[in-house]
Amino acid sequence: MQKVNLIVEILKVLSEKGGKFITTTEIFKELVKGGVLNGSSGKERAERKRLQRALSDLLEGGYVERRFFRTKGKRPDEWRINLKAFPYFVSYSEEELISLFTLISFVPRKYREIEVLKPALRAVERLGRSLDPEKREIAKESFDYLPIPVERFAFISNGTLQMIFKAIVEKRGLIISYAGYQKEIFPIKLFTYNGVFYLSSIDLKTKQHRSLLVQKMKALSFKDVELPDYYRQKFKDVFFPFDRDPFILKVRLPADYYRDVRPEHGILLYPTQFNYRLFEDEVEVLLVGYPSYRFVSWIVLDELLSISPPSEEDVEIAKEKRIKREFPQLSYSLRVNRERFKAFKKELKRFFDVRSSLLKNLSI
Repeated sequence: MQKVNLIVEILKVLSEKGGKFITTTEIFKELVKGGVLNGSSGKERAERKRLQRALSDLLEGGYVERRFFRTKGKRPDEWRINLKAFPYFVSYSEEELISLFTLISFVPRKYREIEVLKPALRAVERLGRSLDPEKREIAKESFDYLPIPVERFAFISNGTLQMIFKAIVEKRGLIISYAGYQKEIFPIKLFTYNGVFYLSSIDLKTKQHRSLLVQKMKALSFKDVELPDYYRQKFKDVFFPFDRDPFILKVRLPADYYRDVRPEHGILLYPTQFNYRLFEDEVEVLLVGYPSYRFVSWIVLDELLSISPPSEEDVEIAKEKRIKREFPQLSYSLRVNRERFKAFKKELKRFFDVRSSLLKNLSI
């Protein structure tokens, strides 16, 4: 019975390390700490021999792997669990399990019913059976996502979502019905914007990038195609057409936007912000903008004091921060940035024309 207990405890120690090799001495120390082996000076030698015999038996049975086949005087043996022998035998610490359940809380409740996510949620629940039930439930509810009042949401057919994810992971094409037409696409990435699902994809016929509204889509079948990885690499971080023609934009906001903020807080007012300066009565922010109606509708939600194109000094700041690494299509040319700002200004005017029309028709 003692031998069985020792073997089980060895496997528990190795499983906590996942696929990492650890030395015989490290295993011995863990077992002494857990009270499984006796590490006192009079017992240590015999206990180490017990450990070595147990490891040899496990190796012979294919339950563990040894890194080095030691010869005398050489490096110590290192061991790890053979995950092929125990595909489900992986142990997690309490800290890791609490972190996993906290991660679940970061998934909005409405997304937890998506079929493709359910196996992962079931797996976490299964792994967490040893965790204190109260801690588990608190961790699952420790974070919540509060949508803005105008955020949308549309449920998508689980069958279509599952096929999309399968095609992405397996690098396969999809034949879809989209807004009444049949298309052949190569899906790259699913994303949400304003609560709505979109699919970043390549049209297999034209080889053009498209962002498709998933609620208009029905996946029909897979298509085995080989598309050069060039397309995935080029468009993996491209979402909407407004990702093109980026330019440096300067906005000024009321000072109270940064009233309680310190430089070490690292707070961004905008996802593409790369610099800010605090003045007595305002905050000046430099960010990457786009000449599109969608971007305009987003940027004017703030209480902006002014919007302007960059100065030469602003362009130099962008150069120093090397923001082209994140936005490759950005230009450090002042002329190009001002041309793109003019295009942005046209979209800004169109946006306010629509709102002006609304105000004229507003019933009181």
